[in-house]
Amino acid sequence: MKDELDAKWAEGFAEGRALGRALVILDLLKDLGEVSEELQRKIMEQSDTEVLNQWLIYAAWADTIQEFEQKIQ
Repeated sequence: MKDELDAKWAEGFAEGRALGRALVILDLLKDLGEVSEELQRKIMEQSDTEVLNQWLIYAAWADTIQEFEQKIQ
């Protein structure tokens, strides 16, 4: 039972980390302009935190939303 609870906690924690990163990426991009629904969906559906970490760096350094989109292709 404890192992099952630990696994569920770890899964929930990972989902929360991914969601947090996705929201920060969107906030950074919104400073650059309007973020399309398609791009918002792509970011929000990404659950791999390593990918999101890289995307966060791209978003922080991007001068335009288009530049960010090119890097995540």
